[in-house]
Amino acid sequence: MLVKYLLATIVAGLFAGILLTPAMYVRSVPLILHAEEYENAAGGHEHEQAAAPAAVGETAPAVAPHTHEKEASPALPFGRLGNTLLINLVAGAGFALITGAAALFLGRKITVQNGIYWGLAGFFIFNLAPSFSLAPELPAMPAADLATRQAWWLITVLLTAGGVYFIVLREEIWARVLGLVLIVAPHIYGAPEADDLTSAVPPTLASEFAVSTLATNLFFWVVLGTALGFAIQSYAASELEA
Repeated sequence: MLVKYLLATIVAGLFAGILLTPAMYVRSVPLILHAEEYENAAGGHEHEQAAAPAAVGETAPAVAPHTHEKEASPALPFGRLGNTLLINLVAGAGFALITGAAALFLGRKITVQNGIYWGLAGFFIFNLAPSFSLAPELPAMPAADLATRQAWWLITVLLTAGGVYFIVLREEIWARVLGLVLIVAPHIYGAPEADDLTSAVPPTLASEFAVSTLATNLFFWVVLGTALGFAIQSYAASELEA
């Protein structure tokens, strides 16, 4: 019964991952290339290796909260474009599976009508909320220890997901208050910061990258949610109802 649901979810994720790649090359990648000029002029800036999902909009949904393609290049031999496409496909399928699993766990259906709301929820949980305290990072920008950032990002995502559940799917006043507390808590604690915040990258470039990254991620999640709704309703809904 779940095979069609699983396949529909993966196909939707791959579709979103494919469309994400040209969206990144419209704004985000040119900004990364520009920042690398400052990095090279400064004699290089050492970055730790990030896992695959980091390529989605240059924020790292499941791992390093903010990274860029240059970090992934040494591990993949397909060049910048090929690496970006491959990582986005993997990330798209992964986030689609997470969203589909959440819907099954909560007993909710993802449809064409509500798919965009699932996408917006994913964007808020995985990208927007963490970025309140941990902005996307360009090459040559200072950053705290990768493992520390990963841990903070993961905790923030889990707490934000819990907060969204209590606020959106529960009607009790205490649940709404608890949800708000869960969302705000990691930002009150604070995200990890580098000891030295000196950077050769102009603040305007960093700000532009943060905005373009969030816009790219918003596009990705809207496409993913809509594609999930269409794929599941068209291909797997009858099987689940049966």
